[in-house]
Amino acid sequence: MEKHAATTSVRRRRVHLAEMAARGTDHEKSIAKEKLKRLDARYNFAGEPDLKVGDIFEGWQQPTRSKQSHPVLKVKKEWLDAANLVKWVFQDKFQTGSGWRSLPEGAELMLDAGKDDAARFQPFASNLHDTIIAACSEFSCGRAVRELDRAPFLKGLYDGLMDEPRTAGTMMPGFSPLPKKKQPRRKKPAKPTAPLTDAPTIHPYDLGRNVGNKLRINVPREQLCETIRLAVTPPSS
Repeated sequence: MEKHAATTSVRRRRVHLAEMAARGTDHEKSIAKEKLKRLDARYNFAGEPDLKVGDIFEGWQQPTRSKQSHPVLKVKKEWLDAANLVKWVFQDKFQTGSGWRSLPEGAELMLDAGKDDAARFQPFASNLHDTIIAACSEFSCGRAVRELDRAPFLKGLYDGLMDEPRTAGTMMPGFSPLPKKKQPRRKKPAKPTAPLTDAPTIHPYDLGRNVGNKLRINVPREQLCETIRLAVTPPSS
């Protein structure tokens, strides 16, 4: 059968799978190698050009500051922790302040920028928000993920997105302790909760950082979710 010429998107997918085959878990490597075989059998990669690494921030200039704020993004209440990453991006990357305005069913991010600039950044904020939500949903899909598991995942995602190094020797972001409830003196302390049998083998922070790195270079959302899905899915016995 004659092979089709590999398109740019197919070439990018091959690079993504090759990276997974080289650096992933044993389960990820096995699946990635199988998918690489299928791609190589179907497409012609002869004379493969160097793929330019993009950047999600490329072409987006700093908004004009304004004493008035204008809406740039609407979010649901249950995703405020994830949507805060968009707020931090405006602060750290674009040096532009913002704040949340409460809505009946969620909140609206108000950007301290001119009305035209806020409107210009709405597609950027919406796309970034939707990708982060998709990543979080995939991370939690079919598993009893605790709320405290999502925090280090989001922290890693943001550090990867912003290309922020983690200082050598610092503790891995983990599970923040919940305030302990006061127990009667005669009552025996509750037994510790058993660990999740289907918990990911990779630390949520490391997984999030890997996803954030890929998000920064514009890896398609579907591939980001595949990375997470392979990492959190236990190998079949």
